[in-house]
Amino acid sequence: MGAGGSRISLAHQMILRLGLAGVVIVLAVTGALLALDYQLARARAGERLVQVEKSYLPGIAENVWLDDRERLGLLVMGIDSLPAVSLVEVRDPGGAPLATAGATPAVDALERVYPLVRTYLGQQRDIGTLRVVIGRDELTRPVLQRAWMVLLASLVLVGGLLTVLFHLVAPLVTRPLEEMAAYARSLAAADLTNPPALERGRGGGDDEFADLAIAFGEMRRAIRLSYQALQDSEARHRMLFTASPVSLWEEDFSAVKTMLDQARPIIGADLDAYLAANPAFADAAAARVRVIDVNTATLALHRAPDREALLGALDRTFTPGSRDAFRRQLLAIWHGERELSVEGEVRALDGERRDVVVHWVVPEGHGATLDRVIVALEDITDRRAMEQSLAMAVKELQQSNRELERFHFAAFHDLQEPVRGIVSFAQLLRRHLHGTIDAETEEFLRYLVAAAERMQGQVEGLQGYARAGTDARPLMPVDMEALLAEVRAALADIILRSHAEVESGPLPAVRGDREQLADLLRQLLGNALKFARPGAPPRVRVTARDDGDTVLFVVEDDGIGVDPVFKDEIFQMFKRLHGPDRYPGAGIGLAICRRIVARHGGRIWVEPRPEGGSRFCFTLPAADAENPGDAGAPRGF
Repeated sequence: MGAGGSRISLAHQMILRLGLAGVVIVLAVTGALLALDYQLARARAGERLVQVEKSYLPGIAENVWLDDRERLGLLVMGIDSLPAVSLVEVRDPGGAPLATAGATPAVDALERVYPLVRTYLGQQRDIGTLRVVIGRDELTRPVLQRAWMVLLASLVLVGGLLTVLFHLVAPLVTRPLEEMAAYARSLAAADLTNPPALERGRGGGDDEFADLAIAFGEMRRAIRLSYQALQDSEARHRMLFTASPVSLWEEDFSAVKTMLDQARPIIGADLDAYLAANPAFADAAAARVRVIDVNTATLALHRAPDREALLGALDRTFTPGSRDAFRRQLLAIWHGERELSVEGEVRALDGERRDVVVHWVVPEGHGATLDRVIVALEDITDRRAMEQSLAMAVKELQQSNRELERFHFAAFHDLQEPVRGIVSFAQLLRRHLHGTIDAETEEFLRYLVAAAERMQGQVEGLQGYARAGTDARPLMPVDMEALLAEVRAALADIILRSHAEVESGPLPAVRGDREQLADLLRQLLGNALKFARPGAPPRVRVTARDDGDTVLFVVEDDGIGVDPVFKDEIFQMFKRLHGPDRYPGAGIGLAICRRIVARHGGRIWVEPRPEGGSRFCFTLPAADAENPGDAGAPRGF
């Protein structure tokens, strides 16, 4: 029972339950014995009726025949004196009583009517009847007497056994349990870093209570270790909380949650609309937030000398941006969210405004009441200033690039005329003076014409390089098989003269600038045909593999190949591995290829072929890619 009332000990409860069980068993056994004894009494009564038939019936029939009423009365009284017999009567054939003994019972248990007959002159004559009645009361009275005696004796025996058992059990059970209960209560007020040991008052023993005492000892050690670990963890988390470079607030939102729950019938389903129409509600909710603790970074963020100064001036730290972030926290509570990140703004105590990202988190186990919420303020003021500066720098760079592109096109256009004039007049001068000058002067004119032609090729190459980087045209789906067929047709004369074989496999469609991709294939096929092995017709094969959002293309040839040492340098401007007397060109083609692939968000690289030649690989965005601006890196081939 509770405090202030009498309590039944465990030993008493056990004895009471055993006593109740014993009484039930005694009653069951007594009932069974009573039923068995009653059946035996009925059996004995039946035997007496058989005895009457054998011993008394002939004499009664003889005396009825002789009409000896005195003798007949004695016989009837003799039957009535038998145990359990209640009534005996003799009647003549007409039903008139001849002799009677006893009284009619209230409830009959057994009744037997015997016919009285006499043989006279060879015939059986009916001379009357003998009726014997055994009453139920006469049968049950001795049975009940014996049952009560058995019941009383059993109850006395059970009571004695329970009394002895109680005095044996109480010292074995009650006292050890009281000691352990007192020990458990002492733990509540003890120093858990060194909880007291359990001292047993009784004289030991190897039993369940000894096991329980050992378990209490193990529990004591576990409590000490767990409490020490808890203290260490709390100290560690408190140190991390205090020393964290991020502003941390430990807050209690339970009053805010209660306020929202109570206002739900008034607010309805749309809290956002309600807050927009009732801005004072958010201010009232903010006033109910209780700040439990703040860390050092929070004081530094708000330019506060100490915790009390900050908490005493919280209203000064709020700005319209702060209120917007807090309204988003109210919406999170309203919808049962446990985490939230939203941009906001705070004002330091000196008036400076700082841009922050508010990270609002409900720790595990506090979601029902919101009595503990961690709010982290990430200061992004400097980052936002850098982003703005970077955006301005990018804008200025884009403007510079546009101006540079305009300068490039103007310079290329202005250079083309004088270079074309130099080439034309050098060629005319050579033809005009042919045969009139010495061999040395002829050689000088030849060098002059070749240099002018190389200069013209470089100017045209630079113009192509500038066009390769432009993004004026949008990226559209491009049928690469049809595009390759057009490029092969454009290079048909070179293919025919070199007896080259150009093969291709299935080429998936890509998303890109069709003119730039045609220039890409033209440059790569042209290089494969140009750098063929002397005396052998070139063989070129173009294949592709669909890798999901990207397509990997491979242009491989059996030419002179590229030394792996120069695999990165060949994509640089004006980088040549061979002199112009062996392989003509300005050294800009592969640089143009790299710029076209980069504009499509892909990569280009070269690999040597083990059997000789080169393999140029590049990636382009697939025609159905979601982000065609990033064709990704290759995954091998």
